Amino acid sequence: MKRSAGVIAVDVGNTAVKLSLRSNTLAAASTATNVAEAVSHDVIHHSFALDRSRWCESVTDWIREQAQSKGAGEVYQWRIGSVNQRASDQLCKQIEKSFPQSTPRLISFRDVPMEIDVDSPEQLGIDRLLSAFAARNRYASPLVVIDAGSAVTVDLVNASGAFVGGAILPGLTLQTTALTMGTAALPTIDWMSSDVVSIPGRNTVGAIRLGVLTSVTASIDRLIAHYSAGLSEAEQPPVVILCGGDAAVISPHIQSKHVTHAYLVCQGLLDLA
Repeated sequence: MKRSAGVIAVDVGNTAVKLSLRSNTLAAASTATNVAEAVSHDVIHHSFALDRSRWCESVTDWIREQAQSKGAGEVYQWRIGSVNQRASDQLCKQIEKSFPQSTPRLISFRDVPMEIDVDSPEQLGIDRLLSAFAARNRYASPLVVIDAGSAVTVDLVNASGAFVGGAILPGLTLQTTALTMGTAALPTIDWMSSDVVSIPGRNTVGAIRLGVLTSVTASIDRLIAHYSAGLSEAEQPPVVILCGGDAAVISPHIQSKHVTHAYLVCQGLLDLA
């Protein structure tokens, strides 16, 4: 059996696929003192939008280019965390076609070495669990982990390091889409634009940006306050970690102190033994 050239972590979301590649030709992770330290260096990241033409081929082409540039082989451990079954099925077929000696592995909650204290663990979005797992490997609990994507999840890891659930609300794009679909004259919003949010909004676009952004960030701050109030006086305030595609947009507007981590779900996949 050929030696693995490295690990590829794949976060398959509703609108994009994020990749983190840790090659065995880079840092020798086995010499690190802990898992989080092992994956904190020499990891290459990239992402592809799912509305991109031939996105599956783009993923495998990028992996092959990285392997060739580092003189690595093409036998990888593919670890896939997916909330989009259709997209992950397409990707698995492409991986098997492009890298026939590699077998993609779909990660479930059973693969994550973390206590899960919720009603139905099998129904928990794997992205939520993996980001919480990665955060717990890097910070002392309790933690609030926010993933700002198509939906915004605000989850709590208690002082014992267990995932105990959270809240889900529509993200920026979902909220603006609902507005435009439910009204006749409201425009669409480009959340990646550099427009300054004015208070109050001085035009229709500005008013929508302010309203939706306030809806999301105020909800986040309120939930952090609720979670903090539920902790005992002996426990430290929770560390707040923000990730997700819209993290850069909402981060300046969250009042609670927080740190931002890109590719946190992928980091959770790389942390798995």
